[in-house]
Amino acid sequence: RKPTSRLGGGVEPFAELEVALATGRTFDIVTQVQSRRVWLGLRDRLKSSAVAWYAAELVERATSEEQPEPQLYELLIHAWDLLEAGASDELVARWVELGLLDAAGHGPELDQCLDCGRAPIEGEGLRWDEAAGGIRCAVHGEGLPLSSDALRLLRALRRFPPEQLTQLRLPSGPLAEADRALRGSILLLYGHEPKSRSFLDEVMA
Repeated sequence: RKPTSRLGGGVEPFAELEVALATGRTFDIVTQVQSRRVWLGLRDRLKSSAVAWYAAELVERATSEEQPEPQLYELLIHAWDLLEAGASDELVARWVELGLLDAAGHGPELDQCLDCGRAPIEGEGLRWDEAAGGIRCAVHGEGLPLSSDALRLLRALRRFPPEQLTQLRLPSGPLAEADRALRGSILLLYGHEPKSRSFLDEVMA
């Protein structure tokens, strides 16, 4: 059946749209849709697409209707740019998670122990406390184990310009630890896992 709407062609995945709305009795009515930018490269790579959908859902769940969130919007656009530029899919996913936690005011403590305030020592057996939000030293260790390499990765994701992510290639161990840590923090923030997370897990397996 031939579509009757002339607006459908402008709505496509991974696109930045300019939408004109008319006020209706119950809902606003879309009168015009124009694509400003389309990330075509994401459609051809399944892993990148899965991360892009995941990032979009994280940002969507963190926003409210008619409440502008420019920081979160830029986070999403930057993530899609990184994915299209060839950055590590896993690394971009972790960067988005950490950036969203920071923007929501739930950014984890990565520089000192939550209990004693001491900076961690290289090689120390650290712990990740997702409920309290951050690291604990070996003396006050409660939570998931976290290696020094994983801590360095989390710090780099927070401190380095995101463009540098395209140059990073990391072993699977620290990435898996960062994934486990941030996944728990995202779960606590939303109260449940994003729907796109299960698809992301399946694609990355």
